[in-house]
Amino acid sequence: MTDMPKRDVTGKCEGECKDQVSELEKKQQKKLDAEGMKHSTAETPAVEHAKTRDNVPGELGGRGHV
Repeated sequence: MTDMPKRDVTGKCEGECKDQVSELEKKQQKKLDAEGMKHSTAETPAVEHAKTRDNVPGELGGRGHV
């Protein structure tokens, strides 16, 4: 590429320059906010059998290969 855009070299924009990533992030966030999708900070219940990795595969049922 012999003619690199000046924006990539100097950081200065000439003509139409869009920050498509930021625009899409803002659009997606507005969509989530409109749908009521809020981030939950509520605690989830503890899963006792997941605290160690010593259990044999399939110990709780399902397909386990020993």
